[in-house]
Amino acid sequence: MLSRPLVLAFSSLALVAVCQVTTPVVTTVEAQSRPVNRIRFAEMDRNNDGVITRQEWNGSDRSFEVHDWNGDGRLSGNEVRMGAQRDTDLADHDPNRFERNLNWTRANFTSLDHNRDNRLSVNEWHFDMETFRRVDANRNDSISLQEFLGQGVDDLRSDNFDDIDRNNNGRIERSEWYGGAAEFSRLDRNRDGILSRYEVVGSQPSLDTYDEFNNLDYDRDGRLERAEWHWSNASFAQRDTNRDGILSRAEFDRAGGAPGSVTQNTTVGTRTIQVNSQVRWTDTGLNVRAGDIVTFQASGQIRMSDDQGDLANPAGSVRGRTAPDAPILNQSAGALIAKIDGYAPMFIGGRTSVTVPVSGRLYLSVNDDHLPDNAGEYTVTVGIQSRTY
Repeated sequence: MLSRPLVLAFSSLALVAVCQVTTPVVTTVEAQSRPVNRIRFAEMDRNNDGVITRQEWNGSDRSFEVHDWNGDGRLSGNEVRMGAQRDTDLADHDPNRFERNLNWTRANFTSLDHNRDNRLSVNEWHFDMETFRRVDANRNDSISLQEFLGQGVDDLRSDNFDDIDRNNNGRIERSEWYGGAAEFSRLDRNRDGILSRYEVVGSQPSLDTYDEFNNLDYDRDGRLERAEWHWSNASFAQRDTNRDGILSRAEFDRAGGAPGSVTQNTTVGTRTIQVNSQVRWTDTGLNVRAGDIVTFQASGQIRMSDDQGDLANPAGSVRGRTAPDAPILNQSAGALIAKIDGYAPMFIGGRTSVTVPVSGRLYLSVNDDHLPDNAGEYTVTVGIQSRTY
């Protein structure tokens, strides 16, 4: 039989051996004091689990959907990892607001750089212009490779202005910005602590003057060659009906424009929509096709501030005033405006019809910057006269 001192010594040695192979217990304080990997939107991760749920997300539903790449209802893994890229193909993208996430890679930069001058000009860019302005950090109307890659930059290039502006007051306060502080400061050119629409979006061309074919026709020879096409070979061949290896404007128009522009089950007809003056963009539920004639019969009156006389009808302000940070600058405040997917808005006002230059979903709004103090709505009957081929 072992003596008591020997038993105690043996027990102590066994305890030491066990302690050497078991995982030490880490207290909450110790865990919180350890350095952690930096994630995007870390301020929203309130429970510090590296996952951001919709309840933790401070932005809009549309903005959350933009960042929720796999659609599982939460942001995790590569969705919050700094520098991660969305697994999406540049070919046959759908150029609407939910497809602002490009693959920001060197290969995709090269595919867009027609003339191989290591920068992307406006006519080499076939996506929404707001993203172009956001990525063009030095505002020189071109995007360098460094700007395109955006490594270590949290500039929210995948979100549009209206989705970040949660309170619809026409500007983005620091509390609404969930990107990097350095990028907020870069965009805030007048250093007033607020991002105006112009600072974030820039001056965008209107849909009234947008020509998708000319935008693709880099060498301006009136036809599209395969090198000027940024989608799949199959989509090019489908449009090249005479099989001559080029796309004429007629072939391009007959196909309804670039891939993704035409939505299946296009609705053609008439619909009446209530356009609430406190809602930035009202979905009409209608899809239009490039070349369609869209008609508008609008009525009603809205008030744009607490001033009882600050009224507008669909044609615009009864006082003739403008709104300094409205979606369309230098046009009458409160007027009816429209946009198609992620393209720049177009002024409707008192017009009864427009021929739309691009295809996609139609949205309506009022041309005002601060929406929360508005009151009233417009009743708009929208009709679509689809062109025939």
